[in-house]
Amino acid sequence: MNSEIVISLKDILLFVLWGLLVVIFTYLILILTKAFKIIKTVNHVVEDNRTKIDATLDVIPDLTKNIEVISGEFAHDVSAFRGTVDNVAETSESITETLKENQSFMDGIASFMHTVAIGKAIYDKFFGEKLEDLKETIKETEKELNDL
Repeated sequence: MNSEIVISLKDILLFVLWGLLVVIFTYLILILTKAFKIIKTVNHVVEDNRTKIDATLDVIPDLTKNIEVISGEFAHDVSAFRGTVDNVAETSESITETLKENQSFMDGIASFMHTVAIGKAIYDKFFGEKLEDLKETIKETEKELNDL
């Protein structure tokens, strides 16, 4: 009697494939049971909050109407404001071009103002104290005239 057991490569591959199928079906069953538990929990939550959900669903149409009205008004305001922004942009561009054209004139005015500031500083340095003395004398004279 021949007591040899012959296992071919085909038999090993079939055994592995059947094992994988059993593992896959086991995981599938575990996933489905967890999914059913989750669905059951969701159903309980929905049933417990049915009145609140219904109240929310009743409010949603009015809310969407209000959103449509607000968005319409906002779109109108934006379109009206866009013209103002375009006008300001054109005006500022015009002012910029005018300033560029008159840059030498503006430089002259700046130079003149700088010269005036220097002149004032010199005047204050040399005549500032004398001017204060003169103001004091005028005040004293006015006070004496008012006392008379």
